[in-house]
Amino acid sequence: MANRQSWSEEEVLRAIARGEIEVRRSTRRKKTVAVSKEIDTFVLRAPARYSVESNIRSLTELFNKLAARDHSSAADLVEIAEEMNRRYFAGRLSPSSIRWVTNQNISRWASTTTSTGDIRISHRLQAVPRWVLETVVVHELVHLQIGPHSKEFHDLANRHPRQSDAQLYLAGFSDGERYCRGG
Repeated sequence: MANRQSWSEEEVLRAIARGEIEVRRSTRRKKTVAVSKEIDTFVLRAPARYSVESNIRSLTELFNKLAARDHSSAADLVEIAEEMNRRYFAGRLSPSSIRWVTNQNISRWASTTTSTGDIRISHRLQAVPRWVLETVVVHELVHLQIGPHSKEFHDLANRHPRQSDAQLYLAGFSDGERYCRGG
């Protein structure tokens, strides 16, 4: 279901039945629903008594909004890395691999193994605006050239014009995740 351009109400119901959309109900959630993507599965978080069938029209709109801004496939991530590498580094900082992972802890958005050139991006970033993901990718690309977070490192990472905006965004995103986890 990744990279779908639009959903119909019937497709949403079939995806739920097949487990491609996982419905997670909570007694703590009272009114709102939220949709996110975790690698290859969409997750619908809903109140315990929420009726999917009764709300299928608004759910379909929600899934279509998510699809319109989706950049969460493995191919999308590679494409973003290639574009950022061309735009800010003249194509010279190519990673050997870049992929989504689910094992980054709550305080880590991504990591790079400089010795192998492998970049891993937290699946939690699949739902952020593209410009935020771009800044994280640029940051990790810089690690291919400079390991520690030195002044020189930050000068290169700040080539992306929204680097400071993204730091604020991610701080708020992280605070929201901690709040939702009760921590």
